[in-house]
Amino acid sequence: MLSKVIDAVEAVHRETGLEVACSLGLLSQSQAERLAAAGVHRYNHNLETCREVFPRICTTHTYDDRVATARLAIDAGMELCCGGILGMGETVEQARRLRVRARRAEPTEVPINFLLPTGTELGEHRLITPREALQAIALFRLVLPTAWIRLAGGREYVLGELQAMGLLAGGNALIVGNYLTTSGRSADEDHALLEALGMPVAAGAGEGRFVVDAEGAHARPARPAPVT
Repeated sequence: MLSKVIDAVEAVHRETGLEVACSLGLLSQSQAERLAAAGVHRYNHNLETCREVFPRICTTHTYDDRVATARLAIDAGMELCCGGILGMGETVEQARRLRVRARRAEPTEVPINFLLPTGTELGEHRLITPREALQAIALFRLVLPTAWIRLAGGREYVLGELQAMGLLAGGNALIVGNYLTTSGRSADEDHALLEALGMPVAAGAGEGRFVVDAEGAHARPARPAPVT
């Protein structure tokens, strides 16, 4: 199966010139190195929630399994996209631990999703409030000053008319269109929002790579894949 993915990655490079990101679940070291060698520039692997809450959400593997895959992706030379889902019954302190753990993972991108509990086994949980969501976004920005904070699933429902405040609070990217299990809003609406805020849309390869240091903001190249 991994060979088919690598064939597809090579075809995308050959026919479009686009950078490729993958989300394939848990990885072994050899799998991570093969993906990096094939030219996958970014790997998505969310931590989802904090260590204490994780066993209530997932029983097929452990929190440490996810942390290990995130580290393998970086060590292989890929950038890491690593975030989670807010509103799964975590306490304020547990949500803080997710942010700290996400920082230790050294992600380039952090997708922030908000749980829509209806129809799930967490249906008894209330929606996270817009105020709580905005506070979470701001704290992710403080903890991860150089990451792209991507507002993702559930933003339309939780933030509603306050999505602009989500961007002003620290989000600097959006996942546009439909999500895995819910429908989003149209790309035209998101473009109109960004235009109204005076926020330019990034273009071109490598748009997520930057660092902020004493000399200001500047591009950060991806780590080279290991020589095998």
